[in-house]
Amino acid sequence: MTMALAIVFAVLLLALDPVSGDTNITVGFISNYCAIKYLVFNGSLATNATPFYTPEVINVNGNSGWTYYSELAVLAAIDHANSNPSILPGVRVHLKRFTDCGEFYPEADAEYYGKSAGFAAAITATDIVDVHKDVLGVVGNEFSLTAKGIGQILSNAQIPYCATATSSSRFSDKNKYPYFWRVFANSRSQSLAALISYWKVKKVAIIYEKDDELGFAALRAMKTSLSERKINIVSITGLNPDLDTQAKEMMNTTLHRTDIRYILVLGQPYFVRSILLTREEMRLSGPRYVWVVNNGFITDPGFDRARLQGVIGPNVCQDTDLMERVRELQEDVSRRALFEIPISNFIEMSVQNIYDCTLMMLVGFSKLRVDPVALSRREFQDKMNFTLFQDLNYSGYSDFGKLTLNEEGNAQIPVCFASMTKVAGEDILFARTDKAANQIVQYDLSLRIFPGNSSIIPSDGLIEIFSFGYSLRNSEGIAIVCLSVVGLLASVAGALFLHKFQKSAIIRASCLPEMLLICFGCLCAYAALLLFVGIPTSTVCNSRIFLLLLGYASITIPLVCKNLMMRWLFGQESSRKIEAIRRAKAVHRFSGITAAFAYLAVSVLSIEQLKLAPVEVLDVNESYVMCAMKVSRLVAPTYVLYISTGILWVAVVVAAIMSTKVRLIEYNETNQMVLVALFSGIMFVLIKAMAAAPNRLSDFKVCVIIWITTTVILGTMLGGRVVDVMQHHFSEQHSYPTSAYDCHNSRQSSSALNFSPRKSIKMYSFRILDKGAKICVFKIKRRGIGRIFEKWMRGITSFHSLGSRKWICITTLQKSHCIVIDDATVMTCTSSSVEIQGSLKIKMQLDDDAACQLFLDDLRGAIKDVESRDDNWNMPDIVAGCI
Repeated sequence: MTMALAIVFAVLLLALDPVSGDTNITVGFISNYCAIKYLVFNGSLATNATPFYTPEVINVNGNSGWTYYSELAVLAAIDHANSNPSILPGVRVHLKRFTDCGEFYPEADAEYYGKSAGFAAAITATDIVDVHKDVLGVVGNEFSLTAKGIGQILSNAQIPYCATATSSSRFSDKNKYPYFWRVFANSRSQSLAALISYWKVKKVAIIYEKDDELGFAALRAMKTSLSERKINIVSITGLNPDLDTQAKEMMNTTLHRTDIRYILVLGQPYFVRSILLTREEMRLSGPRYVWVVNNGFITDPGFDRARLQGVIGPNVCQDTDLMERVRELQEDVSRRALFEIPISNFIEMSVQNIYDCTLMMLVGFSKLRVDPVALSRREFQDKMNFTLFQDLNYSGYSDFGKLTLNEEGNAQIPVCFASMTKVAGEDILFARTDKAANQIVQYDLSLRIFPGNSSIIPSDGLIEIFSFGYSLRNSEGIAIVCLSVVGLLASVAGALFLHKFQKSAIIRASCLPEMLLICFGCLCAYAALLLFVGIPTSTVCNSRIFLLLLGYASITIPLVCKNLMMRWLFGQESSRKIEAIRRAKAVHRFSGITAAFAYLAVSVLSIEQLKLAPVEVLDVNESYVMCAMKVSRLVAPTYVLYISTGILWVAVVVAAIMSTKVRLIEYNETNQMVLVALFSGIMFVLIKAMAAAPNRLSDFKVCVIIWITTTVILGTMLGGRVVDVMQHHFSEQHSYPTSAYDCHNSRQSSSALNFSPRKSIKMYSFRILDKGAKICVFKIKRRGIGRIFEKWMRGITSFHSLGSRKWICITTLQKSHCIVIDDATVMTCTSSSVEIQGSLKIKMQLDDDAACQLFLDDLRGAIKDVESRDDNWNMPDIVAGCI
């Protein structure tokens, strides 16, 4: 009975503690525990820690907060591993805390900055290696100076060490530190040099922390990186964090004497801060100076951050998807603390890195797939150098994607850069390197990151920069305004002309509503030019694009719809019923309206997604503002806009091809559509080509290209019709009586003819010239700019004579084109075409040379017949009058 109870009791214990049979291993965490009160120390081992936040103990902006937040992340990673059966099955992971700066002392929270390398090497390293032999690996966020000795001792003892803040390039030497690795890109000097090279800066000054491991290491790496990019270091100044008057005076004299504009500060956070706060005192602040730092720091809540506005340094790349995951980790850590940790502190202290360090180490142990007991006895430490953790197929919180290490044991992740603002946590991220940190791959030119709230890269002192913009004070601005005004007047005049002569057969054939829309589209394009004058804003940038897209749609959609309608109406031999014509007309116009609304809706969505904004650009020594996209990659509505714009262009080409089947020349707009497609395509290509290499005249060239294209389209669509209508209008005025008085007198004289004797009148005769072709293709040749209004037409050719007067007429459905034949008339036949030059110059295109010769023989025969006759014939009186 007693035995049975004992068995039941043992089973209950196992049920309550399901991991009691697991093998135990330990991960060590090294940090600044000398800044946290109420801990109990046994050598370097710190105990009596609590995960709950206590304001009297933890200062969120001090070393205590730095250590506390990181410890919570380590605990979260250990819990994640213990709850995941795929990571170290049969193993229970525990945590031990080690101080690298001794026991608690009050000044450590604010004043400790790594000056305890002796304690860390002599006490902490010895405890981990010889006393706490259950510790298989270590994670830490130590200062570089502190980690120098302990890192080498742990590597000699084959204990892996993952660091999250130890930035010295010393630790990339795998001969001395083969078991040391990092989950951040230890390439800040290299990435800063890449940024300075991207700015095309040729000379800099360096201020470094001379009594610190990080300062010396950063200086060595920076000198190498700048030398590779042929950037001159004008001065190098080594200082201590506690700046005295003499040190300030030396720095002030050196920097002013060299007239340097770009100043690099290399060192620990406290050193960087102390140097930056002396800028105003040394008169080295303002728009002329750019301060670049290799290390960030956390400011106290009451600190005036305006004093640091415009300071540039590396920062965490805050990709949207990655930041969502980081916020999840921040919420998890906050739940453990029973306190909401500010996300800005969480990110600035890189707490997510310590989580990745811990979990990657445990995943690496699991990758060995060895006996847990042998693992816990340190029997496989020789397999735990940094190569074990190089590629674990691990996705964490330090980078979006798989986290891998390079050959120096550093994480291969991009470095981002930010400009400090007045508000903590709202620094402006503006640039990103590639994963090797060798070059800048993303840079937002629209962001105002420099002192003076400017986005233009300041001069390094070799040249002076002047501002430039289009206005009525320079020739480019005046030219843009003049071109725009001329275009606007031409568009309005064209619309008024169409309205005035809307009853003309030529205007009716062109479809008045569609022509008015084309004039409106040209009006929008010309109006967009005015928005290139002055300094653009985001609203102006968006309005430019919208007006141009509106103009493009107003030109192409009506042009396509009406020509497709004409193709349907005249493209076949069979006639159409009036009801079918009306229905087709309504369908085509409704389709056009629908397409226009859909295109404009896509345009508005795309403009909103593109986030166009003014960007300052440097051209030699002149800065100017141009519009650019704020997004680094195209979004879905933008792709739809490009596709729909291309579809409209293709529709114009297709409509032009289909319109070749329209036989009535008055309704055939093939030539006009070809020109619209050609010039709009060329305009798009030229504008895109100039966007690849912008300069201060880029926008002016864009304006000229838009004006030429729009003017050609307006002239092509309207110019020829204006000429034809005006010619027809003036010919009518000369053909009919101009007043009632003229008509009355005409009737009186005609009445008198009834009683007069017979009089001699001239003989009128005519002949159809159809031996060369029944219907000829011809055009009226014009001079100068009038050539753009030339168009091919179809008509019937006839010869006319009245007494000694002779002329040729080519009659179309709309009007007749006549040319007088006299001794000065020149008629030639070349390459299947006939040219007749007299009062007009007409070119006729026939089938071949034989047809040309037949036509000329027919014409010459008609002239000969007339000349052989007697001009005077006695004919009865003719009664004339006004009708």
